Amino acid sequence: MSAFEFYFSFFGLILGIAVANVAIGFGRLWRARGQVRVGACLPLLGVWLLCHAVLNWSSAWHSLQAVPVSPTSLFIGLFVSLPYVLVSTVMFPEDAERAGSLDDFYLSHSRLVMGAMMVPTLVGMIGYVALFGRHYSPASLVETFLVVFLVPLVLFFWRNLWAHRIGLALSALLVVWWMYR
Repeated sequence: MSAFEFYFSFFGLILGIAVANVAIGFGRLWRARGQVRVGACLPLLGVWLLCHAVLNWSSAWHSLQAVPVSPTSLFIGLFVSLPYVLVSTVMFPEDAERAGSLDDFYLSHSRLVMGAMMVPTLVGMIGYVALFGRHYSPASLVETFLVVFLVPLVLFFWRNLWAHRIGLALSALLVVWWMYR
């Protein structure tokens, strides 16, 4: 097993847990659909998280072929992937039938979600500089800020339900656009 295969299996396992959590959460929402108002925020958050995970998974595949396996690289992999597990775990209520409105449930912890969703890209960029000495151009830093950080920062402070619905949809679209650009 090469160093890349070892690292990628570790990173992929953790991201896979987050993806599975989202799928399980969607299944639970499907079961509770007649007893709870699902709303738009949780499905949009799930789509955004899945798109973000695919972005990081594909970025790791393309850019980390020469990753050295070390405690530093493993910690970077943890800090890039664990926020997805955190968000995928807390985004769904334990007992959806008693939650009432899932949009209200989402808004009650949206700051944690927005903060956590910014961590993977930030840690990944810092890690890429630390591991490979990469330098980012001002244009790529601006693009990253606009695609990954701007909407979550606005939503972190803005507690309006419609702003979050639009922001989550926009964030998912921006991540998909960024993957295919």
